[in-house]
Amino acid sequence: MEQLCILTFLGINSWKDIETREVSLLTIWIFGIAGFVRACFCGSVSIEWIATASVGGAVILLSIFSKGAVGMGDGFLLLALGTVLSFGELLTSFLLGLLCCSFWGITLLFLPGNRKKKEVPFVPFLLLGYIGGLIY
Repeated sequence: MEQLCILTFLGINSWKDIETREVSLLTIWIFGIAGFVRACFCGSVSIEWIATASVGGAVILLSIFSKGAVGMGDGFLLLALGTVLSFGELLTSFLLGLLCCSFWGITLLFLPGNRKKKEVPFVPFLLLGYIGGLIY
């Protein structure tokens, strides 16, 4: 059931990211609060949350330093995911998503008529990374 909720959350935000180049802050807040409440009831709040929060925090800092080249919403989304995923699961999903996004970006560079500074939505690749982590 947890995996279905995560897939739905990432699916909704992937669609929104593709359509509008934004993520839904409402779904991120709802998911993050629900994940926190679930963790409190299950007793799974631990020091590991600092590590999972650091992934989202690093993306938020990267967004600030890059002046928005990296979306801040992606960092908030990773923070929300950190309430339900372990550090290893989150890092695996993130790195696989980055790998998929890199391949797509390289492909775009070689397609005719594409400009070099094209925005690429990250959440769909994060969804692919999560699915890849489930399969692996």
